[in-house]
Amino acid sequence: MRHVNNSLLVVDDNDVNRDMLSRRLEKQGYTVAVACDGRQALELMAVEDFDLVLLDIMMPEMDGFAVLDRMKSDPKLNDTPVMMLTAMNESRSVIRCIELGATDYIVKPFDMVALRNRITRCLLNRRSREEIQENVDWTGGVPPSILVIEDDELSRELLQKRMSRAGYHVVSLADGQMVEATLQDQNFDLVLSDIMMPGVNGFQVLEIIKQNEALKHLPVIMISALDDQESIDKCINLGAEDYITKPFNALLMKARVLSVLQSKRIQDKERARQESLQALSEEGKSYRS
Repeated sequence: MRHVNNSLLVVDDNDVNRDMLSRRLEKQGYTVAVACDGRQALELMAVEDFDLVLLDIMMPEMDGFAVLDRMKSDPKLNDTPVMMLTAMNESRSVIRCIELGATDYIVKPFDMVALRNRITRCLLNRRSREEIQENVDWTGGVPPSILVIEDDELSRELLQKRMSRAGYHVVSLADGQMVEATLQDQNFDLVLSDIMMPGVNGFQVLEIIKQNEALKHLPVIMISALDDQESIDKCINLGAEDYITKPFNALLMKARVLSVLQSKRIQDKERARQESLQALSEEGKSYRS
């Protein structure tokens, strides 16, 4: 899939990381500019409009926090989505980025499939930001429905409470045994599934969903232990939209869930539009014959 219309700015003081990432993104069809520090990044943004900025946190002189703060204080730049790149899997730094206005973050070393998914989602949300609210308010409408699959009772209850407080309708399962029947019985907008479960595990849950024609567009966010990178990679390759690591932070989880739900809303509208056009086309063929 080519992305010739999207312009990205990669900001990283590490020459190897910056060059490797920019080359990989260019191979995927993006137009990529690079900056070796925060000041150069701001200078580039002053003369060129970027669709997404990939911004390293730890840089000398002006770090990612300072760049992000300057961007969000500038009316010309505050709408530009920013994805933070960090080698620190340290929640306080990531929370600070989200509070400063970052759209998303990814921890180094990152899987390119996971990064590509996040970039696609950030760009999709930016193109359609006029159709959605920055902070979604479901009051007066039907809130999104989330299915939580988690065998640990405490984690399951915590997830259910946090999602309910965020305004979502939540259904929970203690394992994956009934996932297909539950998904066929009710309409959901998102599945949050633990990876390691007895019986039907998270990998099998993903396969059940992605191999079912009626369910394959349903986004799934996997919940994984911090040191389970191999399992995370497997989930992404099986079709997971994203992942959240344990122990999870409420603010970071809220940002990830909201981002995926926004993307699903946009994609649902586009599929409905395409189906409508197809129906009109078929109707026209029938009329002419």
